[in-house]
Amino acid sequence: MDSFDHYSKKFVRAAAMILAGMAIAMLGIAVIAVGVAKWFTLFLPSWLAWTMVGILLLLIGAVLVAANK
Repeated sequence: MDSFDHYSKKFVRAAAMILAGMAIAMLGIAVIAVGVAKWFTLFLPSWLAWTMVGILLLLIGAVLVAANK
């Protein structure tokens, strides 16, 4: 039983680290996306800048999903 507890704690710790890493990565991507959208608003209307950033993130996500299949 001790072995099971050891591996379950190890698994929970690894899962928590993976989730924390994903949360930090998503926060970083969000900050970069907002920065790019704000930069685009210097040259384009605000609605167009946000739309372009949204479409870009959608395409990146679609490529990542397609690459994992």
